Amino acid sequence: MILTILSFMLSACGGGSDNNQSNTSQDSTANGTRYYFMDYNANETDELNVSYFEIFNKKSTDAASNQALNEYLLTEKKLYFPTDNAINVMNINSLTDWTLDIIGDVKEDWKFQRVDLSGQNMFDTVLPGYRAIGFPVNNQTSTNGRIFLNTYGQNKFPQGSSCYRLISKKSNQETFAFNISQDYEINQNFEEFDAENEPFLKYLNQTSPFGLTYKAVKGTWQNVQWTTIYDTTLGLAVDDGVAVQYQGKTYSANYTSNIGWTADQEIKHWEIFLKNTDAPESIRFAQLKIAQLKSGCYAYNETAAKALVSLTALNWQPYKN
Repeated sequence: MILTILSFMLSACGGGSDNNQSNTSQDSTANGTRYYFMDYNANETDELNVSYFEIFNKKSTDAASNQALNEYLLTEKKLYFPTDNAINVMNINSLTDWTLDIIGDVKEDWKFQRVDLSGQNMFDTVLPGYRAIGFPVNNQTSTNGRIFLNTYGQNKFPQGSSCYRLISKKSNQETFAFNISQDYEINQNFEEFDAENEPFLKYLNQTSPFGLTYKAVKGTWQNVQWTTIYDTTLGLAVDDGVAVQYQGKTYSANYTSNIGWTADQEIKHWEIFLKNTDAPESIRFAQLKIAQLKSGCYAYNETAAKALVSLTALNWQPYKN
C-alpha cells in the first residue's frame, strides 16, 4: 500500500528531486482530493511516517468509520455500548474548519491555520526545532533525522505547497470512554478511589510545573458513577484521577472535557514549564514541543507531499497503529 502511494506520487511529479518543479495542486475539498500526514517520529523508532486521507462529499473516513464502537462511551444523556455503530467520520466544512462526528450527537470541532509553504525550508517544517536544538549526541536512533538535515537541510518547498496546522479542538460535551475487561478494572471500590482524588487534587495544584489549575468533579449519569480530575485551561484529564463504576466494579476511564484546547494556550504552559525545570532532557523535550506547536503541520497538500517524497534518500514508512 505505502509503496503504491509513493510510486504514484513520484510518477506524478516526474520522479526527480528538483524543487523548482512547476507541478502544483490546488487546495480543495473536491471529491478525490488527497491530503497527507507526514511526520518525524523521534520517540522510539526514528521513522519518517506518511499516510493520506481522501475527501468525498466533503467527508473523510477511515477504518474506524461506521464500525462498532468497541468501548463504552458515557455522556450525560446516554450510555453507548461497544456494539453500537459509531460514525467516526470527519466532515470537512472547509479546509480550516472540520467536525468529527463520533457517535450520536457527540462531536468535536477542529480548527486549522493554512500555511503557505512555497519557498519554505522543508527540514524545518517537518522537524521544527531540530536544527537549533540538535539530535542527541552519539544516538544512533536518529539516523533518518540526521540524513534529512545533512542531505536536504537547505531544500525548499516548491510553489503551490501548503499545509494545515491544528490550532484548536473542542468537544461539544463531556464524555467518559471505558472498557470492562479485567485489564481495565481497578482493584479498589469506587468510593475509596474517589476519596483519594481529594488529596491527589491538592498535590497536583501545589506541584504543577506547568502552572495549571486542576479541578475534581464527580457525578452520576445513566446510573454510572464517575469521577475525574482535569485542568481548567486545556481541559486535559489526569489519567490516574479518572474512573467509573459500572455493574458494581471500578474501571479506569478516559475523560474528554468540553473545554476548548488551543495550541497557543498549550505553548504558554510549556513556556512556564521551561522556567521550572533544569533537567536537560526535559528542556529539550519542551523546546521541541513548543517548536512543533508553533511551526509544525498536521496535513500537507499534494504538492508539498510530492516534494517531500522526491527526497529519495529518505525512508518514508506507513504509520504503525
